Amino acid sequence: MTTSDKNNALQRAMDSASDLPIRAIHVGVDAADQLAAFVDGGPVLVVSDETTRGASASLLTALAGRAITEHVYPADGFDATGVLAEELATVLPDAAWIVGAGSGTVCDLAKYAGHLMSVPVALYGTAASMNGYTSGIAALKVRGLKRTLPCTPAAGVFADPNVLAAAPQRMAAAGLADFLSKCSACADWRAANLLRGETFREDALQFYDGLVERAIDDAPKIGAGDPIATAFLMEALMLSGLSMLMAGSSSPASGGEHLISHYIDMKSALNSTPHDLHGAQVGVATLHCLRLWEQIIALDPSALDIAACADAQLPDKRICKRIEATWGDPVSDEVLDQWAEKSRDRDGIYAELELFQEQHATLAIAVAQDVLPAATVEAAIAAAGGPTEPEALNASIDDYDDALSSARYIRSRFTVLDLAAELLIE
Repeated sequence: MTTSDKNNALQRAMDSASDLPIRAIHVGVDAADQLAAFVDGGPVLVVSDETTRGASASLLTALAGRAITEHVYPADGFDATGVLAEELATVLPDAAWIVGAGSGTVCDLAKYAGHLMSVPVALYGTAASMNGYTSGIAALKVRGLKRTLPCTPAAGVFADPNVLAAAPQRMAAAGLADFLSKCSACADWRAANLLRGETFREDALQFYDGLVERAIDDAPKIGAGDPIATAFLMEALMLSGLSMLMAGSSSPASGGEHLISHYIDMKSALNSTPHDLHGAQVGVATLHCLRLWEQIIALDPSALDIAACADAQLPDKRICKRIEATWGDPVSDEVLDQWAEKSRDRDGIYAELELFQEQHATLAIAVAQDVLPAATVEAAIAAAGGPTEPEALNASIDDYDDALSSARYIRSRFTVLDLAAELLIE
């Protein structure tokens, strides 16, 4: 493994988890040359969009003389979908490597196309905007439903701090917000483990040690486009991806806040309304979820009227009708399948809340390892130049408001959105 600093947290993490399938990670000004040397032999499919192609000019120079086929998407106006990934997998059938040059959308498409083709993938990150570079998942829309699909991780991930710092400032702010969403997501994961018996791996969270505090301290520098701070953010995002890789799911970095963002994306595609950067939406939603956690932790469990909470839940038939009315064919079928995996009848909710009441103190201690005050996270996102209110998003405020109550239906993962709904907390 290679990184910009042999003594940094990224290197230590890689050394302690040598069984991970990623063979190289490098953040440094020579990233393009390092990637070109890493991608050894055979035809190379280079995937970018019109914007990231320009940002990765040094990469194309480093690959000069190789058998390269470029596939360049428009600068904007497209989402990563299963269909696009399947089409990408047919562009160069004899490719020995796929190189994704970009950020979230381009890299997810490259990773999943490589997965379909059983071809190794190298990524050249052009913005510190999201944590998927090192993960074993790809965020794709499949039949209209935003899903995180398992895929073969990239064999190598490379980034140049100067390229990262030159990206639009709002992208780095989005990356900081995406990273800080772990404060809510990890709490959701612990709750799912305690209340629903879902698998939890404490060792997957080792990668976060000390990073949240530094990310908050560095927020103003990230907002100012400082290359060193932006490089640190990229490494923190890569570590977040490694936590997902070790966990075998996105649970260490994706909870209720991501469902809210996915809901907005899905409504945007359905109604041709705008949506914002993934991390920008996640950041605003993280603040909402942290506020829910603050209320849940502050509850007096002895005062909880479990029967009243269970009786007040919407009947499943009404929820299914709401899903059908919201999404229509064929998306509603996908959402209904996801909801059916985690829905509980009245007795099931009663039993879950009994367990919550009994285990409230244990849960509060557990999630305190992750949850930060919403005000602390809000100040950091604002210092980096990111939005902290739904009104500041380039997305429909109505879709955001609807997502607060309905996003929990779109995925089978148990999150704070489900627990708060069962407790009648808004």
